[in-house]
Amino acid sequence: MLYLEVLVVLTTLGSWVRMYRKGGGSLLSRQGLASLKYYTTLSNIFAGLVSLLFLLRFLVRGSSGPVPRWLALLKVSSAVSVGLTFLVVMVFLLPRMGFAPLFKGELFCLHALGPFLTIASFLANPALADTGRGASLIALIPTLLYGIFYAGNILVHGIGEGEKTNDWYGFLIGGIHTLPLVFAVILAAAWILALVLLRLKG
Repeated sequence: MLYLEVLVVLTTLGSWVRMYRKGGGSLLSRQGLASLKYYTTLSNIFAGLVSLLFLLRFLVRGSSGPVPRWLALLKVSSAVSVGLTFLVVMVFLLPRMGFAPLFKGELFCLHALGPFLTIASFLANPALADTGRGASLIALIPTLLYGIFYAGNILVHGIGEGEKTNDWYGFLIGGIHTLPLVFAVILAAAWILALVLLRLKG
């Protein structure tokens, strides 16, 4: 299923390069390095880099044997990360923002196509080794790190308003006091997603 890994690399990294060069016009799209403040961008870049590692390993080692556990854990972590991106878009952002702002241009790839291809490449890869115990918790690390950054930025600089808001996903519509609850819900959603993907993988 190497073609899926190729598609993930082209879709995720290519979409970010497009945003880097021409981003803007949306609260969820920024030009240049400012695009890296979004979990959407970071999770897709992560997925693209992990797929690139799979391709490099194939070029060096061929298709024989299972992949190392560390690489399998990176794969499930990337699938969970972009899966969470899709979940937040569909459940939380879509009812509030509508279809067009969320799936316009490169955002279609970052919010939908990239996550779909990444999850498909995880589920379809026969060479993935047993990820072992604790994989569902390890898969939360990228989300946890981003959550610390997101929450810390708001606690230091405040929520802000309009285009200068630090709550660019609008999670804190109930006020800054809801931050711990939002943090917990997002992590719980990511953990459940990890459990589901690992169970589907078998």
